[in-house]
Amino acid sequence: MKKSIVLKVIIGIIILLCALFGGLYYWFFNMISGGKVQAMDFGQELNLKKPAEIKTDPTVLFIGNSMTYSNQLPGVFAQLSMSGGFNPDVYELTEGYYTLQEFADPQDELGAQAYEALSDHTWDYVVMQENTGMALVGDTIMLSAVETLDELVRRAGGESVLFMTWAHKDGFSHKILGINNKNTREEMQTRMAQNYLNAAEELDLLTAPAGIAFMRCAQAYPEIELWDEDKSHPSLEGTYLAACVLYQTLFDQTPEGVAYSADLDGDTVFKLQQIAGGMN
Repeated sequence: MKKSIVLKVIIGIIILLCALFGGLYYWFFNMISGGKVQAMDFGQELNLKKPAEIKTDPTVLFIGNSMTYSNQLPGVFAQLSMSGGFNPDVYELTEGYYTLQEFADPQDELGAQAYEALSDHTWDYVVMQENTGMALVGDTIMLSAVETLDELVRRAGGESVLFMTWAHKDGFSHKILGINNKNTREEMQTRMAQNYLNAAEELDLLTAPAGIAFMRCAQAYPEIELWDEDKSHPSLEGTYLAACVLYQTLFDQTPEGVAYSADLDGDTVFKLQQIAGGMN
């Protein structure tokens, strides 16, 4: 067996063990905490870090998985930005199911590409999106991966942006050792938000809180369907909302009134822009 194949098998086993450990950790945490988490107030003021400088033509690299490439979020963000008077140069490095830990591993195929992109090019912003499962249970692993990538981003002269994704529409449930553990949508989002916000505070990073925007929108405008049929990935409306949140985060300016609609109806666009505009 070739060394490269052996290495891939070993990496696959390590990832499987990490997933198993994450599941056991999640189960154990639920057990000692009574299986519930106190849902956060998603309407509270967030007081997030703002960009050091507003750039009208930033170079932006998106690193993530299907939550980022669904409905071509980087492209929607670029179109929205240009409609608002900005001119970002947008690139992406995405792969289904990928974690930031894999992107932070130079031995991984895409991790090597991430290292090359961050070492050989200059970026104003690098938008990092964590795997949903890892964002839910892997606070320490997630923090370590973000820290590794952020060091590379800073060397490349840029700022890291944590792109907080959303909980599943119906929350999250799984059974381990015969015990069923379930988190509502709000509880799941709270766990994810806490891990993203903790990492951002620890490393002094920008945060695009799309997940919290989803919760606010679902409460204020339940008629807008933010999730795709799988109840996990975003609908076009969800992607547009995420793009609006990124616009608010990077340009420190509300997207309200921007003409680009991604072919959504005017009333929906107005509501989504309004929600994103309040995420400062």
